[in-house]
Amino acid sequence: MHIAIDIHDISATGGIENVVNCLANAMIRRQHKVTCFTYSPIGIIPRFYFSPAVQFEHYVFTGDTATLPKLREQLLRCQPDVFISPSSFNNPLLWCSVLKDLNIPLIYSEHNDPWIIANELWNQKERQAVLWAADAIHMLLPPFLKSVPQKLQTKCHIIGNPVPSSPSEFQGNASHTAPTILSLGRLSPVKQIPLLVEAFNLVANDFPQWELHIWGIGEEEGRIRQKISQTTCADRIHICGLTRIPHKQFSQADIFCIPSRYEGFGLTIIEAFTHGVPVVGFQACNAVNYLIKDGINGLLSPAMTAADLAQSLRRLMEDEYLRQRMGQAALDTAKEYAPEHIYDQWEKLIQAAAVRKGQTQLARLYQDEPLSPEEEAW
Repeated sequence: MHIAIDIHDISATGGIENVVNCLANAMIRRQHKVTCFTYSPIGIIPRFYFSPAVQFEHYVFTGDTATLPKLREQLLRCQPDVFISPSSFNNPLLWCSVLKDLNIPLIYSEHNDPWIIANELWNQKERQAVLWAADAIHMLLPPFLKSVPQKLQTKCHIIGNPVPSSPSEFQGNASHTAPTILSLGRLSPVKQIPLLVEAFNLVANDFPQWELHIWGIGEEEGRIRQKISQTTCADRIHICGLTRIPHKQFSQADIFCIPSRYEGFGLTIIEAFTHGVPVVGFQACNAVNYLIKDGINGLLSPAMTAADLAQSLRRLMEDEYLRQRMGQAALDTAKEYAPEHIYDQWEKLIQAAAVRKGQTQLARLYQDEPLSPEEEAW
């Protein structure tokens, strides 16, 4: 098949860019043709490795209808069997507008907590319009299905993000000088790293050997540094920057903490699990509360406060046997997200959508078949 994917900014370091990049490479390995649409300028160096067989279409989006004819021309020239629009924002509205005259099937791939998408990042009416327009819908976790109107749920496919097992040189905890709590990801407000700093400060005096290592870059770095300066353990909290070998950081961690307010999947949770590292997060954070089985492969703090987070960290910091037991369970959880298993599911989803080429959902807008009042609203 010929698969087209909107990959956004190929120079970005975000989780969605990473996941979509891996999907493109995986479909190339499975002998499909892949064209990635990107609004990055021609000549920019991709953040992640792309197979040389991946083709690129660079587009410009000005935010008005003048953009559409050029995009239609690019798609007509490519003639893909299916188009995948992965997003946490309203990008798919653009592609619905482009595709509605082309009869190319659309897969809407949703990469965040759908309730956050509908109420904070986007809005409910436009999201429902895209859910109706899609020929297939990809969602990351089973609980997210509840956010889709019942009549549209039959075209939903639940597929988690793939996480490869750790390379042999990083299997088992590597030797390190101090027991470590690890945080790894974008330094953005939604990740709530200052809350983790505050929580660590609450327990640091009782565990003088432990350190907190914060890996990542982002706009929140200044606020995090300020919060660290206000602690009594600043010399044991390290902001380490961007890592290109996260396996090394996970292999040297004793606990991984993800204090996010919301997540679409929580890729770093499974990355920690592949190294046998238990994870601490918040019960109120969707995705996190699905992947972490409280008391089995990690701990869920009941309230989104520094005090509650500190209590969960304390429970693991003081009990090495508990960390080992949860780490073993974490390894078992990670097996469910092995890449080959995930890409088998993706291939089936793409095939299911591709059979609608020439008779897409959007093409119904031009047919005489009446739509129900509910569909008219969508």
